[in-house]
Amino acid sequence: MVTISLSEKKTIAIIVLIITSVLWGSTFIITKTVTKEVPIFLYLGLRYLIALIGFAPFFIHIRNINKKIIWMGIISGIIYYFAITFQTIGLQTTSAGKAGFITGLNCVMVPFLAWIIFKKKEVNVRIWIAVALSVVGMGFLLLEGNAQVIIGDILVLICAVFCAIFIVFNDKYVRMVDVYLYSMIQLATLALLCFGSSLLINESYELMSANISFWLIMVYMGLIVTTLTFLFQNWGQQYQGPSQTAIIFTLEPVFAVIFASYLLGNEVLSLQAWIGCGLIFIAIIITVLKNKDLNSSYEDSSD
Repeated sequence: MVTISLSEKKTIAIIVLIITSVLWGSTFIITKTVTKEVPIFLYLGLRYLIALIGFAPFFIHIRNINKKIIWMGIISGIIYYFAITFQTIGLQTTSAGKAGFITGLNCVMVPFLAWIIFKKKEVNVRIWIAVALSVVGMGFLLLEGNAQVIIGDILVLICAVFCAIFIVFNDKYVRMVDVYLYSMIQLATLALLCFGSSLLINESYELMSANISFWLIMVYMGLIVTTLTFLFQNWGQQYQGPSQTAIIFTLEPVFAVIFASYLLGNEVLSLQAWIGCGLIFIAIIITVLKNKDLNSSYEDSSD
């Protein structure tokens, strides 16, 4: 049996966390493209149902389910439902690249929400600087190319707020319950809410006539982007501290632009948009950087 050393596990953890950022970055342009033809809530419902099926190997954990897990999974699932709904609707009228950077602003919002909701340590000067930069960056993005605010950017910004709320609650909940059961309840909640919304607004799409490429995309979005990245993140964070992980995840909006502009799409950002994205990226970096040596081992990372 091959034994992997701790240093090797740390290296593998960095690799899988980077892969997670790459996969997350690919979702923006894919979602924008697919939802031009497929109704939004039907698409999301299928994505989370497939992701839930991907957790089949962990269904054995169901014997340990309790009310706490159910309620925490439902609450966080509802919060994430609003985040993904605003993001997906916003993508209809804004670019995937911009949406990636605007969504990334949740990193700047988290310290404020943690302070407000759970009375965690007060926000320091570094975070206020990040806020100032992100606000200026958003100004560049919102008024890109004209004097009118793009509604899609506003919707994605609302998504970022819900993402930040989700992160704050999720960070608290995952430390209290079986993380696999909790995630399954989240996914079940998301699937039910999305399918319910689809029925409520009477969405229609002939799934039976959908071609193989559609189902391959859905399998990718469900199993690879959702199920697999969760497992990668869960395993990777055992061997990389939260500071290192947060920095790796700042790559997500960068990959969102790469996929949207060069690999899967042909979006073109103006100089003004690039300046806005750059300022937001700097703000995100400032937010996740800690006042300590980021190269320290994960055992020393307890923040």
